[in-house]
Amino acid sequence: MSFLTDNSWPAGLVTIFDHARAKHVENRYYGPYDKLLNYCFGSNFTFYVAPQNPPTEKSRETVDFIVFIVVFDQNDRPVLIVEVKDDSWLEKAEYRYRADQQLRDRYRFMLHDCPTPRLWGLSLLGTAMRIYCGHKDASSVAPATILSPEPVDRILPADFLAREWDLDILSSEGFAKIKEIVTDIFNNTGNL
Repeated sequence: MSFLTDNSWPAGLVTIFDHARAKHVENRYYGPYDKLLNYCFGSNFTFYVAPQNPPTEKSRETVDFIVFIVVFDQNDRPVLIVEVKDDSWLEKAEYRYRADQQLRDRYRFMLHDCPTPRLWGLSLLGTAMRIYCGHKDASSVAPATILSPEPVDRILPADFLAREWDLDILSSEGFAKIKEIVTDIFNNTGNL
């Protein structure tokens, strides 16, 4: 079973996610995403998947629980940043805004360590996915930041960033997009 030749997620992986959805703990997706990333990057020791600590102390607040997973190359350089949060983060504008900001914070720490022209990022709220791409030469991250309305202390509109996580990673479109990203990483690291 090879990710690059498969046309959909393996049934066993989908089952793992189904079991995770049935649990009601905030870190329920860590194991399934670890399994998914190891499936995508293979078992040949060219890449490895590792959980990371939050980039700042304020990210450790219980209400702001965050799991970062980073895929590194064999020289310990990041090629993919993954932020995992519970599905409930989709429901509130403030949580969506924080998820976006936290992934962008991670780029500030890791973009220039990436060995390829692009450092890909995934923000996953349950299985809802938002894709980021850090461009090393331009020191920029796409999509562009959507600024919160002024004044800064204003409550965010309920629909703020509401449609930004509109791709389900387990869908056929999600599979194709992840395959495109992994292929790009492999091509740029000489591993295809």
